[in-house]
Amino acid sequence: MIFIVTQEEKLNQLIKEYWEMYETHKDYSYVIKPSMPIIYFGDSKEYFDSPIRIITVGLNPSKRDFPNDDPFQRFQSMKQDHYYHFNQQYIAALDHYFKENPYKSWYDPSFEPLLNGLDASFYGGKENTALHTDICSPLATMPIWEDLSKEEKHQLQAKGVQLWHQLVEYLQPDIILISVAGEHLTKIKFETVRDWETIYTVPSYRPYLMNSKKVKLSSKKETAVYFGRAAELPFGMVSPDIQYTIGSCIKTLTEKSKHKSSYLPFLHPELEAEQNDTGLFNWTEEAQ
Repeated sequence: MIFIVTQEEKLNQLIKEYWEMYETHKDYSYVIKPSMPIIYFGDSKEYFDSPIRIITVGLNPSKRDFPNDDPFQRFQSMKQDHYYHFNQQYIAALDHYFKENPYKSWYDPSFEPLLNGLDASFYGGKENTALHTDICSPLATMPIWEDLSKEEKHQLQAKGVQLWHQLVEYLQPDIILISVAGEHLTKIKFETVRDWETIYTVPSYRPYLMNSKKVKLSSKKETAVYFGRAAELPFGMVSPDIQYTIGSCIKTLTEKSKHKSSYLPFLHPELEAEQNDTGLFNWTEEAQ
């Protein structure tokens, strides 16, 4: 019971801080109106009940989550009068996102094939249910993140990155999947337990590398971060079949790590990967 109360208090504090950020920034010209802050997308109850807790990471919510003709069509409970506790109504909207006409044309070709390899999905029906999060900002914008000015990005991520870290500490995931411009990896500030290493290679994709590092969320919790290059979409440089295979590899590594077994990454024998952060991720200091 103490754990449940503590978790509820943490969630209520998160909700308060996310909405405070929205109220502070909602009048900026580039913030979608009307809209709301997005803590996460997905069924949090099924996530916490999953044997492997998985979160995916983007940059910020899409304007398409708040269509002009019906801005809250994907968040039906927020269209109702506040007939019960607002926090419950808000969390219900987030929890039902993938059941309420989600933005499938983005999620299905990006993270979903890799999640399926992990016996996971955003939509349920698998052993594990994943949540989607955004590291730069919980606010949808127009233009998209890449087209915002440097000043506008700073206005959002100054608080947004901090909130994402608080959210991850609350969610306590086993796996973090991220496929963004490599420069954004510098925003992950959790203590490194084991630095980046390549765990899977696809030599025919120039090559395509799946890299992993281990971070510490708390004194009792270590989490594996997995990164692969993006194209138009997360993991968009490889086919859905390859994404599924990479997901299966990550599942195997996760299960072995839970049993403290040693493992060897899948490295193609013809490939000698350059183990250098700049070479792997091509990031710049500007993103920090």
